[in-house]
Amino acid sequence: MIKPVRTALALLVAAVTTPAAAKAPEKPKLIVTLVVDQFAADLFDQYRPVFTGGFKQLSDGVAYVDGYQSHGATETCPGHSTVLTGRHPSSTGIISNTWFDRSNGAWTYCVAVKGENPFARGPQNLKASTLGAWLKSAEPGARVISISGKDRAAIMLGGHDADGEFWWGYRPGFTSSPFADPVPPALASQVSQFNADLLARWQHNPPKFWPAALPADCSALERPEHFGHIELSGQMPPAESQGVERNPAFLRTDAFRDQLMASPLIDRATLELAEHLIDSQKLGQRQATDLLAVSLSSTDYVGHRYGKGGPEMCANLHALDGELAAFFAKLDALGVPYVVALTADHGSLDATERRLQEGLPAHRLDGRQFLFDLGTHLQQALGIDYDPIEAKSPQELWINAPGGKAFHAKIRDAAVAWLQQRPEVRQVFTSAQIAAAVPPPGTPVDKLTMAERAHESYDPQRSGDIFVVLNEFTTPYMPLSPTDAIAGHGSPWDYDRQVPILFWWPGVKAETIAHPIETVDIAPTLAAVAGIATPKLDGRCLDEVAQCSSAARLAARLPGPATAKLP
Repeated sequence: MIKPVRTALALLVAAVTTPAAAKAPEKPKLIVTLVVDQFAADLFDQYRPVFTGGFKQLSDGVAYVDGYQSHGATETCPGHSTVLTGRHPSSTGIISNTWFDRSNGAWTYCVAVKGENPFARGPQNLKASTLGAWLKSAEPGARVISISGKDRAAIMLGGHDADGEFWWGYRPGFTSSPFADPVPPALASQVSQFNADLLARWQHNPPKFWPAALPADCSALERPEHFGHIELSGQMPPAESQGVERNPAFLRTDAFRDQLMASPLIDRATLELAEHLIDSQKLGQRQATDLLAVSLSSTDYVGHRYGKGGPEMCANLHALDGELAAFFAKLDALGVPYVVALTADHGSLDATERRLQEGLPAHRLDGRQFLFDLGTHLQQALGIDYDPIEAKSPQELWINAPGGKAFHAKIRDAAVAWLQQRPEVRQVFTSAQIAAAVPPPGTPVDKLTMAERAHESYDPQRSGDIFVVLNEFTTPYMPLSPTDAIAGHGSPWDYDRQVPILFWWPGVKAETIAHPIETVDIAPTLAAVAGIATPKLDGRCLDEVAQCSSAARLAARLPGPATAKLP
């Protein structure tokens, strides 16, 4: 089994040889941004020695191995919102995947469109502009297209001014929403044609969710395992993924979509659409610089369902490594200058039971029971007959109760007192404490306090009233069925914040850099590569990739050019 190598000793060994400085990219015709959902930094470290395809190519570019989603709410929507805006979630307004809206007493999905059809999706909740908008402003002929398995990923990367944002719908095929920016008819037609061809091919020859051959390092991980209240075979391909295609209408079944999303097949389809649109829209082949943003979703679904330490994640990453190699070959064949940036929206923690078997610290908390116990306590302590707390997880709580500020303060204080006595809880903060926890200028991202991390996810209109930091290595949910999540992310701990940040372009010289940077640094760096101006950002331009101006180089987090490098 390959083990992670995120240690000072490993980095010291890596520093024995120093490569030549990277050759700066020329102004690109095409910028490609890739986000691998839940691709934790330790996963990249673990599999980096055995990658031979697209990940290997990216590893031989400028590789920042100490990257961060600096905020505390490490979820898909906020993480994606930082990548091409250069802003923290406190500025993008995307504080989590969902939040409780006090104005209407209902939950808001991050890409829901208020007042419209409940299935409508769009970027209306995003408060920041993106690289795509800056490109279009500087070069009116630029095209911006975003693709993902997930609606929230595609929309957060595309932003308000994309030509098209596409994701896999609940009807088979990639879709968009009329409540986002209107999709040009020619582009919409091309996506419809791609869907028709793909589904016809799959109907004629039912696709396999998983590769037929399992790499040897993945086979070594196969074994039955127990997680929470469920048993998984640990065999490849997973038992529940077999036989779905025997249903004559299998493409339209919930079972097909469920297995598609939790397998390498969704990423293959996503990259196939990206290649199709490169050709049909002539991306990178016209006068202006185009942007293609692609979020690859399978790693997140696989990580939640199977954890990241089993044969499923191993097979998934090997498959994606090969798919990326084919995609990069497509980019090379264009014969135009291009630059690629890859990162993740958040990291993750492996399943509790597997970590315990490996002698690693881990705790599983039944979050539903935890919240029920809190609500019961508050009802008894305050003499009320309703639960005054709204929450999707134990980590962020909203007070929803009649009465004025004084009564709400009483609820808050009673909840905080109960939470502080719980052995599963490390720290508790009120919204006022988080609002005041502004990181001092120059604070390195890896030195932020828990309150400062939460501050970078804080929006006074949307954020909760109480923030809870559970003990390190705690997973706050209990799987009850084989389709439940056994592992995941969402905490302010570093294993959920640390992600790789990789840049590659033709002619780049390999360079591995170990000083901490942030995902908000990606957008200003790509803007500098493209030679376009940006609005005020939280991130800074990275000198190892771009020729940065003094203004673009400076940031509140780490002013001046970074110097600590490792090969």
